[in-house]
Amino acid sequence: MVAKKKKQQGHYCRICSEYKANEQFSGKGHSRHICKECRSLPDDVKADMVRCNEVERAVFKCPMSRQDWELLEKYAKKYKDKESGQFAQDMLDMKRGNQTPDEDMEEDDGKFRFDNGVSIRRARFAIKAELYEKWFAEFDLDFAYNEVEIKDMFLGYKFNEHISIQAGHFKEPMSMERLTSSRYLTANERPMPVEMFAGGRRLGAAVTAWGNHWWLSGGVFGQQVDILQKEKNRGSDGYGFTGRVGLSPVDNNEWTVHLGGYASYRTPDALGAEDRLVEFRTFPESRTDHRRFVRAEIPNVSHYATYGLEAAVRWNKLLAYGEYTFTNLSRYRLEDGQEIGLRNAEFNGWYATASYMILGKQRRYMPEDAEFAPVYQRRKGGCLEVSARASHVNLNDFHEISSPITGGSAYAYSANLNWFPVPNVMLGLNYTFMDNDKYADDKGHITKDGKALSEVMPDGLDFHILQLRLMLSF
Repeated sequence: MVAKKKKQQGHYCRICSEYKANEQFSGKGHSRHICKECRSLPDDVKADMVRCNEVERAVFKCPMSRQDWELLEKYAKKYKDKESGQFAQDMLDMKRGNQTPDEDMEEDDGKFRFDNGVSIRRARFAIKAELYEKWFAEFDLDFAYNEVEIKDMFLGYKFNEHISIQAGHFKEPMSMERLTSSRYLTANERPMPVEMFAGGRRLGAAVTAWGNHWWLSGGVFGQQVDILQKEKNRGSDGYGFTGRVGLSPVDNNEWTVHLGGYASYRTPDALGAEDRLVEFRTFPESRTDHRRFVRAEIPNVSHYATYGLEAAVRWNKLLAYGEYTFTNLSRYRLEDGQEIGLRNAEFNGWYATASYMILGKQRRYMPEDAEFAPVYQRRKGGCLEVSARASHVNLNDFHEISSPITGGSAYAYSANLNWFPVPNVMLGLNYTFMDNDKYADDKGHITKDGKALSEVMPDGLDFHILQLRLMLSF
């Protein structure tokens, strides 16, 4: 026989987190779940008490999610002079000693070590639907790392076979490598500049049109679903305008030439009373260790823009393609409540990939998506592909001497061997060499002998990565 849960007496106040008698609430206070005593407090005190409650709820979850860790980190940094910030920092210090935190945190005993291991990188389940000939929809979930994450969730309408509009959560039209499905990548991960600068999935709406030798898409986008802010009175979400164009002047059985470009203008998300902040970060083209070396947080950013160029050539069994990406940030500093303009910060990155099919035919170009199709061929012995890639990102900026940015710089060189025994199965072997500069230490979070890498390793930390990938798609 299961005992009934005892019901709390009175009414709950969301500020002080106490149950009080109904007479302790006024009419409006009762509906808003705020007692008379708390209603008399200053607004900033009430807001700080609410944040303390959010920290407490996050800490006592078991296990804590990635969003919970991010909430504690944000409050500890943003409100370090208030009780909620100090409470969040205390909880972070306590938790770091008891369990492994978020992917960007680590328990530091003064010794630097990498994590070798295995993981389920992607576990996707998607539903695609076509309704009444004109309407289409998609719902895509990822269950990797034992978490549930919404990927695609949108509804669209086709005006004809070449023009459509869609709204929901989906990829911004940026970068051929970003828009290419992860099932069709030649390497285990996308190159660093694509992960860092080329958007991703956001809530928004976009229009797409295409022809036999051209492709065009543009839209307006807001937040990402997985980082929707929980904080009250945070201010407005950022917004952005993104567009991409692709041209394929040559596309036949032997040759394909693709030229493209994209651009995005975005305002950062508001952070309550403080000014807007932008963060750029990326993994070293591997997710097993779960540490990002190249990372920068830039405060006081009014807006920023990203531009990219694409080029690809396919000739029989050979495919070569690459991109260059450039990001410009408009920023300022505050003096006596006045905004003083700073020189714009500039970041950039590039990658170049070459693929050769030893067995089987090379990927074909798809003009309706302005990208290359997967390896879908049935042949005895399967298809065998060898590829190589070089990539680079730079998050160091010294244009403004009074406010330099040292997020780190890195080069990655990789080689891949992929075997497709049947079209839906792929077995891949990937080798990567990472060449980091001295600032690539996750803003001092990654240490050696208790000190930041930039202090003890002036030439940066270089390392090798060997990965084996088994993928099934259906």
